[in-house]
Order: sequence, then structure tokens, then C-alpha cells
Amino acid sequence: MSGCAKAGTGDDGQTGIEEALGERGVVLQAELAHSLRHVGERIERSRACQARNTGYVIQCCDDVVMTRFVVAIHLAHARLIARLERIAAEGDPDSALGGQVLSALMSSAEALPVDIDQLAEQADAERDRLLFLLAEGCAQVAPGRPALEVARELVRVRPDAQGVIDASRLWAQRAIDFTRERDLVPYHDGVCRVGLAPESRRWAMAMMTPAAPGEPDGPSWFHITPPEESWPEDKQEAWLEVFSDTTLPGIALHEVAPGHFSHGRALRRMTSDVRRIVHSSAFIEGWAHYAEELCVEEGFAADDPRIVIGVWLEALVRVTRLACAIGVHADGMTVEQAARRFEADTHLSGPAALSEARRATFDPTYGRYTRGKLEILKLRERARKEWGAGFTLQRFHKALLDLGSPPLGLLGTAIERG
Repeated sequence: MSGCAKAGTGDDGQTGIEEALGERGVVLQAELAHSLRHVGERIERSRACQARNTGYVIQCCDDVVMTRFVVAIHLAHARLIARLERIAAEGDPDSALGGQVLSALMSSAEALPVDIDQLAEQADAERDRLLFLLAEGCAQVAPGRPALEVARELVRVRPDAQGVIDASRLWAQRAIDFTRERDLVPYHDGVCRVGLAPESRRWAMAMMTPAAPGEPDGPSWFHITPPEESWPEDKQEAWLEVFSDTTLPGIALHEVAPGHFSHGRALRRMTSDVRRIVHSSAFIEGWAHYAEELCVEEGFAADDPRIVIGVWLEALVRVTRLACAIGVHADGMTVEQAARRFEADTHLSGPAALSEARRATFDPTYGRYTRGKLEILKLRERARKEWGAGFTLQRFHKALLDLGSPPLGLLGTAIERG
């Protein structure tokens, strides 16, 4: 009882209310004082008959906690808004974190030290490898022509806005069937439906919403967002290029199988709460990105060079993100220079290239797709050497996915346990 009464009389959160909230803060402060005083009076009245009103007193304590909790949320939100407004008005317009801070950010999140210069070299080497593979693929479609020129023409061949979901459904099922036939992941259960993204998620063109490991099992959703009819025609055209006959198959591999959907089914098997719910975004996206190249290696749609070209195009966008994140935050690259790099190394141009370049300023780790993929590929080679004749893709993938979504620095555990 004394603990409850004391909880209602403290002054936590009062400092700086007026500064953070202005007039709204004064109102909240008064509401808090009134609520706590009212609850305190109820507690005092109940003390005379505490034995008969234990539940009533507990409810009073809950009221105190909830009242303070709600006000604390408002205060924290107001402090955040005030902070952002001050930064917008008075802060340094340079978005660059600096090499040391970027390295610390990328290292701490993944329990894996990052040498920024070395990572930039790896990004350039991966870019060169992918451009070579893209040139090989485009030579099968249009011999003698520049690869990126061919690619930019290919992505213009796509379904219309009404056909995007049906096309996505077709490729999602093909990805699931291929993954099962080749036994590329340890679990092939679950239902994956394909449909229009809910309004709250239409900021993304394509997205997997899995049956989360902490919830009762149910369908996962491959959500698709066609362009809005109200958009200008050029914006609709640019949006639809993502769902081209060349790039949509790779997106299905990434989002569905053996990518995010398959990973989600493995997460449901985790027996540790930590492994079920604490996830590394670099592993999540790295696995799905690795899954695309894995399927090319295993012969997915091998009779259609456009599909392979699409995988290399998406990979080039992702490795260029890594290069530009390092450039913008550690090497003095401007957004305009980053946009030019996207135009030089990917099929993107104009507003699409500029949008990707700008993302580097507020999402400094958006190179996580490529970083995660490269770490998985490196681990796979280590497994081949250490396991020798005992190596199989099935064994490697199960050992990896049995870890959940581990930080990249802990991936070696898969080889030790596998």
C-alpha cells in the first residue's frame, strides 16, 4: 500500500514539460496532478476497509501507473519532436556521419568489426563481378549492345497495373515449387498468399508479411502495391518497371522462397525466445539476397536469360547502395555524385537514381543486403572446406537457419554446430 501511495506523489517527468510541450505541457501537467490526487483520495478512503476492498486498491494502483505511463509517452514524443525541430532549424546540414561513426554503427549492430576502406573495396569488387555477369546475360539477348542499355529496355516489358498481382502470384508459386524440388531450405510448410498491400503498407512496392514466430500460425502474405491510378503516367510507368518480366521473378525469390517466407517458417521452429524475436536486419536481408543468387546457381528459369539478368540488376542496385553509403558518410561523396554512380552502375536513371542516392543520407546501413550476402557466401566456402565430403547445401542452410537471424559476427556458430 505504501508503495502505491508513494508512486502517486513523485515528480518524475515534470522537469522541462513547459519547454517541451508549451501550453499542451501545462494542460498535461494539470491533468496528471488531478488524476494522481483523485487516485490518492480513493486509496485513502479505501484504507479504512482495506480487507474488503483489496481489488479496489489494486485498481487504484493500476490507475496511477497507467496515468503516469500515458503522460510519460506524451512527454517523450514531445521531446523528440522538439529535438528534431531544433536540428532542422539549427543543425549541421551535412548528413555525413564520418567514417569512424559509420564503422561503429555497422560493427556494433552485427558484432562484427568493420574496416570501412576494406568494405568499400569489397563493394567495388562485387560490382565488377556483377557487371561481368550482367554482360554475359545481356549478350544472350542482344549480342554486341551495351548491357545496361539492353537491361533498361527489358524492364519496360511488364504487366499492366491490373495484372501485377496475378503475375506476382504466378512467380511466387514457381519460387515455392523450385525451392521444394531442390530442397533448398529445411522447411517447406506454411501458406503464402499474394494480394494487395493494406493501405498502411503501400509505401513499399513488394513486401513479405510472415506469420510471426510469436503468434498462432496462419497465412503469410506477399503484399504487392500497384501504382495508384491518380498518379501521373510517367510515375506509374516507373513504378511498374519494378514488376517487369525481367525483375519480378527475382523479387519473388527474395520475398517468398527461399527468401523471407522460407526464413519465416524456420523462425517458427526456434525454441529460444531470443532466436525467435531478436533479429539482425543484415542477416534477414542478406539471406533473402543470397537466396536469389542461390537459385540462379541451381538453375531457376535457366531457359530464360532475362530472369538471370533481373537477379544481377537487383544485386547491382544493392551493392551500389553499400558503395554510396560509405561514400556519402565516410568519403565526402555528395548526393549528386551518388546519383551518378547509380546511373553508371545500375539500370536506374533520373529520379529513381536520385531517390536511391538520397536514401543514403538517412539510412546509412542500407548496404546491409550486400554485406549480409557476402558474409553468407564467405561462410559457405568455409563450410565446404571444413566439412569436406560432408558438405551439402541442405546441411549448410539448416545449420544457418537454425540460428534464427543471428548477427553477422555469430554466423560461424553454424559451422561449429552444423
